[in-house]
Amino acid sequence: MNRPSLKTVNLILPAALMLSLLLTSCMTSAKLERMEDAHICAESHFQERGIPKYASTLPEMYNTGTEWNERSMELISQAEDHILITIFLGNYHETTHEVWELLQKRMDDGVQVYLMIDSASYFQFDPESPETVVPAVFLHLEELGIPYVEYNPLTLSNLFLPLNLLDRDHRKFWVIDGEYAAVGGININYTSLGLPPETGNIDTMAEARSPETARALTETFVESWNAYAPEKISTELFKRADALDEADRETDLWLIDHYWKSPQVTDMFDLFFLEAQEELWLIQGYAFLTPALKRRIAHAADRGVEVHVMLSDYARKENYELAAFYGMLDLIDAGAKVWRYTSPIGAFLHYKLMMADEQLVALGSVNYNLRSQTTSREVSYVFDDPRVGEAVTEHLDELLAYARPVSREEALQYRTVKGFFYHLLMQFWG
Repeated sequence: MNRPSLKTVNLILPAALMLSLLLTSCMTSAKLERMEDAHICAESHFQERGIPKYASTLPEMYNTGTEWNERSMELISQAEDHILITIFLGNYHETTHEVWELLQKRMDDGVQVYLMIDSASYFQFDPESPETVVPAVFLHLEELGIPYVEYNPLTLSNLFLPLNLLDRDHRKFWVIDGEYAAVGGININYTSLGLPPETGNIDTMAEARSPETARALTETFVESWNAYAPEKISTELFKRADALDEADRETDLWLIDHYWKSPQVTDMFDLFFLEAQEELWLIQGYAFLTPALKRRIAHAADRGVEVHVMLSDYARKENYELAAFYGMLDLIDAGAKVWRYTSPIGAFLHYKLMMADEQLVALGSVNYNLRSQTTSREVSYVFDDPRVGEAVTEHLDELLAYARPVSREEALQYRTVKGFFYHLLMQFWG
């Protein structure tokens, strides 16, 4: 695939951002009603928009950083041909070094290992000691000899053209031997895996055996790798697993692979608000709302849908928490019930979930905000299966034990000038 020149990107990306902001801010109730009139089902919605569906086993879900870290070490140990990893944040810390060392060991065993990590990794600070930088892992990967690519690196030209920096790879996915694929919100960094030590973040990675999904993720990995790496790779390097036998096929999943040149997140948002008839849940640590996003909630509430939004304490970054809490009043006024989750051990709820009527479920990296709709690369699985909904609901019940409703009076307390400033800033950077 031919990549556009830097000059072209400089012109297109700002225009795309402004156009996307305009479009997402112009979603009217009349347009939502027209979409409802035309809507048939999830299958037709995604098919019309070219979003692929793949055969899959039921997903295994790992709901904390430490749970996923344990499972990812098993996957690394069991790999026979290749391991492909894309993460937004990767650093070198006592909570992560075992992963990097094991990956290097498996390379010595002949397993192919490739990593893609976003340049945002350079800006990781110890939340308990804000003046302390937690080093990005890039230099350590070079020492270990592990091939990696830095997505959209912080070049001198990019520093003088800051809109280019909005093209970030926020995806988190793993592909093992062309057969197993996991997506979610967990990075290989200090906060995901080790803060607090008991759990890391509360978050989810959904793992499925799905050779078709693994192939699609391998293709997007290779395409992104070749856009930035001096040494190109091919999908032919990696073993391709046989398709699932019909006896092993337990469900299907839709793969959302969002890029600003091929946006899919808005289509996913639309589906959930179209499909929900009784109840819609959004668990979102980083919900920074545009008028159009609020309008979707208001329209669903007007139809009688109970819309629930869960935000979290312990974001550990003042700007993120103030920005998210500032929007609580907008959510309540739109008709949503807002929940505030307070972990008993101080863990942040980094989980990104959408669930309609305990059946339609989205799990991945997508936040309910403008950045995820536009310039950030994002990945999610979408299932239309009550068995997946049952598993997610069980986890949700565990979270609700430590969550409380937010009143309008409480929400008013967060409408500060500082909160307003950060809410605006996070529209583009959060």
